[in-house]
Formats: sequence, structure tokens, C-alpha cells
Amino acid sequence: MEEDSTVPEFDGGERLGAIIMGIFLMSFGMPFTLVITWIVPEAISSGSLLFGAFMTCFTLPFLLAGLAVQYAGFTAFRFALFPKSKKAREAFENGTIFSSNKKTTVAGGSANYYASASPAEKRDHTHKKHENMTQYDQEKQSSNFWDSVEVDTP
Repeated sequence: MEEDSTVPEFDGGERLGAIIMGIFLMSFGMPFTLVITWIVPEAISSGSLLFGAFMTCFTLPFLLAGLAVQYAGFTAFRFALFPKSKKAREAFENGTIFSSNKKTTVAGGSANYYASASPAEKRDHTHKKHENMTQYDQEKQSSNFWDSVEVDTP
């Protein structure tokens, strides 16, 4: 495995937790993956082609969800066994189903998780914007209608 010396070290507790979580996720995803092997043979042997096709289509989301959970568990397991591996680190940080592909950074290079404004900040900004729009000099109002009519003079 390729190693990178700039990555932070993980202590034994974190790595053990990742191994246990990886094993748990792989075990949890296994029944969902095997649903297709339990249901489809029974549906096909029932004799109805429509029912067999329906049950095959019904079990496909279970298969995909089980494989996705197993992949996440395998990635966590691989990252715990080889924490300095570039491939494991990239898969864990950028490509797993439980992480975001977006990386927000600031000038210093550290991650900025609060890059967008909070709802309170957005509300204050909107309130200030509304105040600026409503602050204007009120014109002198006259009770006479003809004072408000503009006359074009040639």
C-alpha cells in the first residue's frame, strides 16, 4: 500500500471502532442483499410470469440498498486496517455514500463547515434590506387634488 506521511494518525480506539462499524454494516447489509435469492425463486416457481417479473423488480431496490450498505462497511473496514493508504483515504473522504464530495475551504486551507449563512443571519440580512428599502423621505402631502396633477407646459 502507498503511504502518505502528512495524514494524521488514528489511535487504536478509533481504528477498532471503525473495524466494528465496518463489520456491523457488512452484516447489516447482507440480508438485504440476499432478499433476491429468497423471494425470486418462489415467485418464479409460482407459474405466473407477471408475478415473477413483479417480484424480481420488487427485490431490486433491496439488493441495491444492501450492496450500498455493504460497500460503506467495507470502506470503513479498509480505512481502519490501512489508515495511511491513499486509496482508502480517498474512498473514505470523497467517494463513500455517507460523505459529501464537496470540499469547502478558506484561505488557510482548513475546512469551513459554516460557509453559508445561518437562518438567523439570513433573516437579519433580509430585515436590514427591508429597512433600507422602506426608509425614504416622505413627500409633503396636500389635501388638494390639483396639487398632485402634473401639467405639461410647451
